[in-house]
Amino acid sequence: MDLKQFTLFGMIKDQMDWSSKRQQVLSRNIANSDTPGYLPSDIKPLDFKKTIAEVTSPQLAVTDGNHLMGSPSKASSLRVEKERHPEEIKPDGNGVTLEDQIMKVGDTKGKYDMAASLYQKQIMLLKMSVGSGR
Repeated sequence: MDLKQFTLFGMIKDQMDWSSKRQQVLSRNIANSDTPGYLPSDIKPLDFKKTIAEVTSPQLAVTDGNHLMGSPSKASSLRVEKERHPEEIKPDGNGVTLEDQIMKVGDTKGKYDMAASLYQKQIMLLKMSVGSGR
């Protein structure tokens, strides 16, 4: 059984993938905190309102062979973007503020842990519903 067919599991997986990618970007920022001219990066936050709207919106029927069925692209949601805070750039051109990066790491870890816990609870609920969960 593919759990991604369930909307909730797909959203949880997206959150976990986003958190993992963000931790990589933030760790790269921290590792380069003393590199002259380095500007920190971050990834675009997930927009769950948009995801829910895409999932719950009615699918249009293709009434002609020349019509195209569009599908939303999830690749853009994990795009790395440079942070722009000119007031925080050091004299050597480095823009990494360790305090901000550490706070973002903690926040991201909390989001990942929440998603992992929700995933486990949903698996337990599925097992209970088919009679094998205890």
